[in-house]
Amino acid sequence: MGQLSCAQIEKPDTNLYRLTLDFNKQENKNSFDRSNSFSQKYEIGKYLKVGKNPKLDEMWAEKLNSFKVYDEPTRTSSNYRNSLSKPDNIKQFFQDCPLITQDYEYYMFRFFIQEKQGFKYYGLIGLPQKYRWGYWKVITLQKGIMHKKMDKQISEATYCIKKDINRTLINDVFKEEAVIDKLDYVLNNLANLYPKVGYCQGMNYIAALFLMVSGVQEKETVCVFAELLDSSFYMFNLLFQDDLPLLFIMEEIIMKLIQVRLPKVYDHFIQCNISPSIWISKILLSGFVYLFDLLDCVLFWDYIFIKGSVLGYTDLIISMVTIHQDALLTKDEADLSSFFNFQEQKVRCAEDIIKQALLKPIEEKEIRKIMRKTDKKLDLVELFKFFGKEGFEKLYQKFSNGITK
Repeated sequence: MGQLSCAQIEKPDTNLYRLTLDFNKQENKNSFDRSNSFSQKYEIGKYLKVGKNPKLDEMWAEKLNSFKVYDEPTRTSSNYRNSLSKPDNIKQFFQDCPLITQDYEYYMFRFFIQEKQGFKYYGLIGLPQKYRWGYWKVITLQKGIMHKKMDKQISEATYCIKKDINRTLINDVFKEEAVIDKLDYVLNNLANLYPKVGYCQGMNYIAALFLMVSGVQEKETVCVFAELLDSSFYMFNLLFQDDLPLLFIMEEIIMKLIQVRLPKVYDHFIQCNISPSIWISKILLSGFVYLFDLLDCVLFWDYIFIKGSVLGYTDLIISMVTIHQDALLTKDEADLSSFFNFQEQKVRCAEDIIKQALLKPIEEKEIRKIMRKTDKKLDLVELFKFFGKEGFEKLYQKFSNGITK
């Protein structure tokens, strides 16, 4: 089979238009950066070659600069939000929240607190690589997480973690023993913080990707991943819990959406006895890392952090199938696993998939409707009948009781 090419995506009719990245333009590597020499050498952290767009840099710089003005008019009625603009409180903020380490991250946090929807809107337009990790930290921020004890290197899952870490060679940087130790640190600390979840295969790929984006900041990586395990917006505790209940719910949601939106593809899958576990589970449990180019995975995770796990994953997978529907109709079960291995084929298509997702995103009511009609006896059906509605959070706490830390 030849290489895949992603279809052209129409410009969205909405006001949100994602800026196109130029993959030939990257951070300047000609000037030596002593403080980030390791990241520069391995092209991780701010040196990841995700792509650039000067308009993105200008847009974000202008927006963040607007939060440097301490005598600006009051934006909200919240005393806490307004206090963030007072110089006397800035030093205290950094002491209380050591996860925020850079001035621009502080301005980004103020942006998020004061204009949450605007913050997400900007993220969907695109993120400069130099701001990406700060954005991920802010959008998942738990102020107390950095104060938790994170010096344990041994957990009940240590044996499984060690075995999987040796297979997590997603980038040359993971040939470095010191980086392997940091990945081990991340996974064991997560297993200790969330003993009811522990460790599940696939978490190693996601943690490794986060380490790359962070510039191998292991404590910060634990904090960002912890919010995925601790939040009803991401629900990774239910994804990686024993029996993987969220995985099976999402497989049901995705297949039903394919049936409605892409009936020919759905019928073809049924006729060829193509199980969703062949391809959907690999995407969900590895955070796209198992099948996609790593730099594409970074862009996918921008989207997931903004939209949440259920809508984020679902939007991206449905968009991927939409783009490749004609080719999929020619594939049988044996061909499908290799068809979606974009990493092996060296195909970059995240930008096209995200633009397609923005054209027609999945709505919460579609998921509720699927859950009301399903005849599958799945653990989380009752929970997802309330997805996006009042009562969901309370039910989520019931279903995740004993799973979160």
